[in-house]
Amino acid sequence: MIEIFLYSLLSSIHLYICGYLFYYVFISKEIAIKNNIFELALYGAFVLCFIALFLNFFTSLNKTVNNVLLFLPIIIFLIFYFNKKLIRNAIFYSIPIAILFLLTVSYDNTYRPDAGSYHLPYISILNENKILTGINNIHYRFGHTSIIQYLSSIYNNNIFNEKGITIPLCLIFCNFIGYFIYEIFNKKNTKLIKIFIFIILVFVLFRVNRYSNFGNDAPANLLFFYLIIESLKENNNFLKIQKTIFASIFIFLNKITLLFGLLIPIYFIKKNFKLNNLFNRVSIFGIIFLILYCGKNILVSGCVIFPIEQSCIKSVYWYDNESKRGSNAINTRLENEAWTKGWPNQIGRKENYKNYLSNFNWVKTWKNSEAKRIIKKLTPFTIFLFLLFIILLGHEYKNKNRLKLINRVKINKDYYFCLIITFLGSLLWFLKFPVFRYGYGYLISLLGILIALCFKNFKFFTDEFILNKSIKYIIIILFLGITIKNGNRIYSSFNENIDPWPNIYSEDKKNKKKINIPITKNQKIIFYKSKHGECYYSKSPCTHFYNGNDFKIDDINLEIFKGYKIYYFER
Repeated sequence: MIEIFLYSLLSSIHLYICGYLFYYVFISKEIAIKNNIFELALYGAFVLCFIALFLNFFTSLNKTVNNVLLFLPIIIFLIFYFNKKLIRNAIFYSIPIAILFLLTVSYDNTYRPDAGSYHLPYISILNENKILTGINNIHYRFGHTSIIQYLSSIYNNNIFNEKGITIPLCLIFCNFIGYFIYEIFNKKNTKLIKIFIFIILVFVLFRVNRYSNFGNDAPANLLFFYLIIESLKENNNFLKIQKTIFASIFIFLNKITLLFGLLIPIYFIKKNFKLNNLFNRVSIFGIIFLILYCGKNILVSGCVIFPIEQSCIKSVYWYDNESKRGSNAINTRLENEAWTKGWPNQIGRKENYKNYLSNFNWVKTWKNSEAKRIIKKLTPFTIFLFLLFIILLGHEYKNKNRLKLINRVKINKDYYFCLIITFLGSLLWFLKFPVFRYGYGYLISLLGILIALCFKNFKFFTDEFILNKSIKYIIIILFLGITIKNGNRIYSSFNENIDPWPNIYSEDKKNKKKINIPITKNQKIIFYKSKHGECYYSKSPCTHFYNGNDFKIDDINLEIFKGYKIYYFER
């Protein structure tokens, strides 16, 4: 466990330095050091993802490359951009981040089943190969991986080794917690934005506090919270444009279901249109990032955004035109949508995907399955808000204050726009992919804004000293609960002879690297098939789907052109 603490401490400092360099060069060198240091971790993750993606067009993200990505930013910082205050703050704040990281990660699992199915196998592909063209023909979920897999892959270096791939996901979560707390007590923020951030923080501490529940969804939804917060803050319009461009693009690269976030920077650009607002360093960097990511998607699946069939280039020969296979975009889209709407929970005869999705036939099944799970997940958070509301009403009654929830509400256009975006996003979530983890960024942001607008009229919030003190006590109590919960898991596993790091090699507690079955053609290994269960992190590329007939592969042709491999079905 000492190793977990030290690795997270070093990684946190590394992220802060990378974020500082990006912020200094692309946004503002004047306020880079004055910035919320936890926010710098997000910018560090962003620029590292970009570099990893760019390099993967030309090389695998092997340990040599990753060593350079670990040490080069530190060397550049020390030689050209050295700042004592940043180093002091980075070390100081990395300690509580490392402690929270230790509590969150130790003796926990990776997200099941997706981590073993395609998150970890795709990371192993990145560590061993350049971009593999048509790789979603081996496993269709390789067609819609997250940019976070690139960030994870570059932490497999000679310092952290393969355990390092578990670091970035939890480190992002921990720094989001730090960011929320910092902004709640930031004197520059208005009372209204503080209430909103507090509501978001409470939700995160209730629902997003286990490493095994993160997956690719947690960072995307947390980034959406960040996007809304920065949109509501009273910064100058140009700074808002830069930050919202960064956040919305990073969100899109993590989870396309939150694509409505891309409308927010457009709103701020239109609000005060200037060429500099439209074309600046951040926007140009972001556009290049999007082009690279879409190019990678085309190489991997034949689609700009898989599995949206309208974005597919059906003329490229690695695109799967066979609708019966999972690697076909139409079939994958129907399957994904049907599963999010409760298709496997049908009672009696099961409809096919298309019939199940038509005419809202799915609503009844979804209501009796996923909707109940969502209510269960939100119950503790809802009870907390209800009790808080009762306490606030009691305070108003005790002090004989007259509460006007409607008449006194005055908000600017930014709040209206964010309300519209989160409402439309919530509507899209319900109509297309109503699984909680796919869109709770929309739902909780909408709820948080509405509650903040109501709570702002309570006299309790007029005394900033009492407000900050009360919030501080609530946060301490919530953190104490999380510490007890995670501490109990750590204590119960401590005496077992198992690795405290999350399992990346197999589903069992011993966490040993799997030896999978090589699938060969012409005496060359084409890919690997898991003997049992998912592939996890192992020799790549690996799939657990192939059984000899699933893909009806007459001939998987392996073309090698300057080290590139192309997987496609022979027509």
